[in-house]
Amino acid sequence: MTATATNETAASIHERFEATALPLHDSIYRANLRMTGDPVMAQDLTQETYLRAFRAFGSFEAGTNCRAWMLQISHNLFCRDYRGRKRITYRTAADDDVDVLAQFRADVPNPEEEALRQLDREALRRAISKLPEPYRVAVTLVELQGLSCEEAAAVMGTPKGTVLSRLFRARERLRRLLLSEFGRSRTLVPSSAQNS
Repeated sequence: MTATATNETAASIHERFEATALPLHDSIYRANLRMTGDPVMAQDLTQETYLRAFRAFGSFEAGTNCRAWMLQISHNLFCRDYRGRKRITYRTAADDDVDVLAQFRADVPNPEEEALRQLDREALRRAISKLPEPYRVAVTLVELQGLSCEEAAAVMGTPKGTVLSRLFRARERLRRLLLSEFGRSRTLVPSSAQNS
């Protein structure tokens, strides 16, 4: 009788894993792609993340943030295994979730506006790739993956204040990098608009 109860428990864990963790695959893969910078390594890291998550899914508390839990497993594996092999930087690939500027579209842009937005997205990707790794991790988890600062702190294994500090410094560096690329004239409000 206990063997049947164990099988039922394993079956329910398997069902919960399929319903909860498998839909997050693309999000986990994109985060891994940014961490490794290599699609093959990202696939390997994603596969290892899911294997570890499946083995430990009995300890996952239903109702908590599964994506943060999976990203923590992925980040720990990356820090332990992949970063140890060679110096790896976060990739800012042309992912859908990096397209932060496109989220604010009010209507369909004309071709000129779309070309400018594409240039802005490419500049943002380049700027993020120039950030030091701890800053890229914080920006990736909070701004691109949508985790709260508390969740990102748990994933990174740092205090919340460290995440906030890294985000602040990352945003300042991004501002400087983008200002140097676009120039001040593009970012400042014209004086005629200020007087209105």
